[in-house]
Amino acid sequence: MKPQDTTPPPESDPGAAPPAPAHVVPKETENPFFRRWAEVVLRLRWLLLALTLAVTGLFVWQVATKLKLDNSVEAFASSNSNARELLEQFRDEFGKDSFFLIMAKGDVFTPGYLKRLRALQDEIAAIDMDLPTLGQRRARPRPAAGSSAAPTPPPPSGHDAQAPTAAGGAAGPATQAAATTPTEGAAAAADDDGFGDFDDFGDEGTSPDPGQGDEGAAGPGGGEAPRPDSGPTARAAGAGPPGSSAGRAGPAAGGWGNEAGGSIVDEVTSVLNVRKTSGKGGTLRVGKLLDPMPDAAGLAALKPAVLRDSRYVGQVIGRSGQHAVMTIRTQFMSEDDSAKVYFRIMAICDKHRAEGFELGVAGPPALGAALNALMMQDLKRTGVIAILAMLLALVFLFRHPMGMIGPLGVVVQAGVWTFGAMAAAGVHVTMLSNILPAFLFCVGIGDSVHLQSVYRDARRTGRGNRDAIVYAVSTTAVPVLFTTLTTMVGLLSFRFASVSAISDMGTAGAWGVGVALLHSLVFLPIVLSFNTKSLLGARGAGGTDGLDRWLDRARLFSFDEGAAAGSPLGRTSPRRTRALALAATLFVIGGVLTTWLQVFHHPITWIPEGSPVRTAFETLDAEAGGTANVQLLIEAKEGRSIKDLKLLRGMEQLDTHIRGYVNAQDGEKLVGNTISLLDVIKETNQALHDDDPAYYKLPDTDRGVSDLLFMFENAGPEQLRRLATNDLRKTQMTIRVRWVDATSYGAFTEHIQAGIDRFIGDRAVVKPTGAIYSLFSVIANLIADLMRSFLVAFVAITVMMVLMLRNLKLGLIAMVPNLLPIVAIMGGMGLTGVPIDMSTLLIASIAIGIAVDDTIHFLHHFQAHFRLNGKVEDALAYTFAHSGRAMVSTSVILCGGFCVYMTAGMYNIGRFGALVAATVVLALVIDLLFAPALVRTFYKDRPTR
Repeated sequence: MKPQDTTPPPESDPGAAPPAPAHVVPKETENPFFRRWAEVVLRLRWLLLALTLAVTGLFVWQVATKLKLDNSVEAFASSNSNARELLEQFRDEFGKDSFFLIMAKGDVFTPGYLKRLRALQDEIAAIDMDLPTLGQRRARPRPAAGSSAAPTPPPPSGHDAQAPTAAGGAAGPATQAAATTPTEGAAAAADDDGFGDFDDFGDEGTSPDPGQGDEGAAGPGGGEAPRPDSGPTARAAGAGPPGSSAGRAGPAAGGWGNEAGGSIVDEVTSVLNVRKTSGKGGTLRVGKLLDPMPDAAGLAALKPAVLRDSRYVGQVIGRSGQHAVMTIRTQFMSEDDSAKVYFRIMAICDKHRAEGFELGVAGPPALGAALNALMMQDLKRTGVIAILAMLLALVFLFRHPMGMIGPLGVVVQAGVWTFGAMAAAGVHVTMLSNILPAFLFCVGIGDSVHLQSVYRDARRTGRGNRDAIVYAVSTTAVPVLFTTLTTMVGLLSFRFASVSAISDMGTAGAWGVGVALLHSLVFLPIVLSFNTKSLLGARGAGGTDGLDRWLDRARLFSFDEGAAAGSPLGRTSPRRTRALALAATLFVIGGVLTTWLQVFHHPITWIPEGSPVRTAFETLDAEAGGTANVQLLIEAKEGRSIKDLKLLRGMEQLDTHIRGYVNAQDGEKLVGNTISLLDVIKETNQALHDDDPAYYKLPDTDRGVSDLLFMFENAGPEQLRRLATNDLRKTQMTIRVRWVDATSYGAFTEHIQAGIDRFIGDRAVVKPTGAIYSLFSVIANLIADLMRSFLVAFVAITVMMVLMLRNLKLGLIAMVPNLLPIVAIMGGMGLTGVPIDMSTLLIASIAIGIAVDDTIHFLHHFQAHFRLNGKVEDALAYTFAHSGRAMVSTSVILCGGFCVYMTAGMYNIGRFGALVAATVVLALVIDLLFAPALVRTFYKDRPTR
């Protein structure tokens, strides 16, 4: 090893002009460990290059075969195991909780429109695709071959079927057609073991025996409901309840009507087959609203009645009568396979779309698939643009192909290794990890540019190629290592977030940043070892340019001629006083403005305006009352059942309470409609009173409830199973809500809980659930997540700065210019109304991890030179000379790279890129202008060591 020249520069008068122009390149102390590292890498370059490329090839294979996308609501749900387990319990009992929704705009009550709707519904129901994850659930293992999955209830409707009459009469033709399906046959066979337990309610006596006499019907004054063996005969026509669906119980089951059953869709509900329960003619009939199909005059006469019926409006028909809503429940499957189904549905809609029959697809699965598609487009676009931007920046900085190959190889391999590791670990790519490619390009190329800039400067002072590589690695590896560690800490702070997608993104990003460092210290020196002639754009010893002159002016911004370093602020140091006062003012104003920050998480607004999926959501929210669902899982207390009239009346009051909620943000009702067991009981009661609307209510006795459920079960057992468990201990209520800013749901969830406490009390246990509900709960904690992750990152980085600089005072000084840009940017967000959401939540922790990089390089080299010469101004001059160009270069690259996000199709990603780019620029300016002022304030000249 060559001995280092540690001769201090000539002493200077404290009041003299600052020595050494910024382009003079001083000698830097080399780290022995990293000098040996560089020598080993160069000696084994062919072996290490082959190993690097082999591992890269392995990760490319992982990406190509195993990487999955996931923008479902569950991907952003809380990592709280209780919430997830409750959601899975709901699915065990009642099946899938999210549906595709098709909106069909046109003159609904006309034969031509309904003919088109029938053709569309038939083709949707017959979808048949080979999907590898069919039946698979996120939190439940796939069952072994030949066994059934976690119990998915049969569909509530869709089959023309008749229950046997009280006298045991044969079922009609509709029954014979539907009873051949495996599911309904099994249901009939198991009837006594399913909902047959209607005879053991309290002290009401034994079950009514179909073979015994007449108990009489409940008259207008109340009393018991009619016994199932009396007068009216119960039969089913197989239609679905309003808002539920009609279809098959599984892939083996048959279709309904004229539809050919496919393997994907479990149920389809529309105005064509929505349930209508009637009782005229002495028969309880659970049929279809449009069975038989009326003629044109009949449809026109039916329209006013349907639009007045809350059971249909918002479920299968829009408020204006110009939109039909089709609900599609598919089997459980992975997010990738659900996206395939979405695009098949879209293709079918494109085929059937016509004038007067406009179609749009919405629902949570559609939103996830649409976000996945946009994310893939953004990944490709931002990836290509980021590479082009990097190329342009590298061409400008180094002006030779050898100056581009190394840094680009570093960042491309870092991206491949990151996504390959995610694929191998089974971590899905979400909207948040969408930022990783360009992020890694920016951060990874920063390390490479720092090292390569020092290498270039060493070459222009006359060092040989190998010596310059070793010198560059041995002098820059320590600060580059610490900048990497601080960025990793900023990302790993997201492990404390309550959202799994944020936590996973932070872990993957930290891995990627570490990999970028590894490639910068292995792959980049190997590439540079093949450069034998080029100076990578350097002008030769002693040359200056505009950037050097600008750095000199930045160094002099807080320099006061005649004032000694460490002198008090005041008249003798006006420039330094001005600089620090400006920094303090910026900090105070930014801090005040951060109190204006608002949380606003609305995934629909991320999608460009006018896109088909956004239009469909907005129309359905306006016409149908909502595209998102919240579920209540209701379980009667031990010794009770859901036939308890007091419990049902409490549920009725709760239903009214929930429907009445008004969203404070827009002053409109949030809930479109609800579906529950109450609908079945009320409409059955009305049907058995000659369809008198006055009897659309709960009966007056517990026995009346029991008998009504018994009769409806005989008429439509499949429909009841979507609403209650076989033992009648559990039931569910589905609440359809508009999709609005998630913070609006905080008060709504409190409203629901207040209603549960007031109207249900201790009669049952009511648990709000559903993927949407879980997401609502998470969003309420976004600010807490932001503060928690940022504080963890800030404290950890502060400790690291103190340890790295081995000086408590300098470590604490270092955090001031790092905190200031964060406060300023967050204050700017508050001032301009940019909200905190899943994307902007990341800015503070990511930005401090990036902003600290320049500070580390600056203060590391200041400290190294100050120890050698003991003069503050000399050390600052040397620091600007050694690190100034690299700091500017990396900041320009980072800014350009993050500006690439502004080309993204998703608005939230564009905002994120613009904000981080602004933070990078502000951090550079603060480091170059205000950090010297702090150093001049807290450090004095001292004798040379």
